[in-house]
Amino acid sequence: MSRATSTPLMQQYREIKDRHQNAILFFRMGDFYEMFYEDAEIASRALGLTLTSRNNGGSAEVPLAGVPVKAAGEYLRRLVQQGFRVSICEQTEDPKLAKGIVRREVVETITPGAAFSDDLLDRARNNFLCAVFPTDEHVGIAAADLSTGEFRLIVT
Repeated sequence: MSRATSTPLMQQYREIKDRHQNAILFFRMGDFYEMFYEDAEIASRALGLTLTSRNNGGSAEVPLAGVPVKAAGEYLRRLVQQGFRVSICEQTEDPKLAKGIVRREVVETITPGAAFSDDLLDRARNNFLCAVFPTDEHVGIAAADLSTGEFRLIVT
């Protein structure tokens, strides 16, 4: 896609996506998180979403899929369970006060190995977070179950 022929919004999207290429980008637009291009195609297959398109200022149509902000937790959980990495891009200024395009930035990246939010954890299983600290003479191991709050510490 030529950035010269893109709308300012799609230019902003591409700039943010370029910094998060290995993740599906949930791009906040009002009451929805929208995904574009390959992210939209992947998410539509993985989540059973309708794949549609968005006008890109005279350029080719851009593939689009979206989810309501209120339901995003369930969609995030499903993507992470399928092994996807997801970056959440929020509007960081009030759209009513914005001069031009609303400022946005990625505020969180969720991966299968780093999904700590209660709505992303499987409550029917243990969800451990472990740390290992080796020294010349000993090894310290700490383990916390994020589901129950149980904590264990072992020094060998």
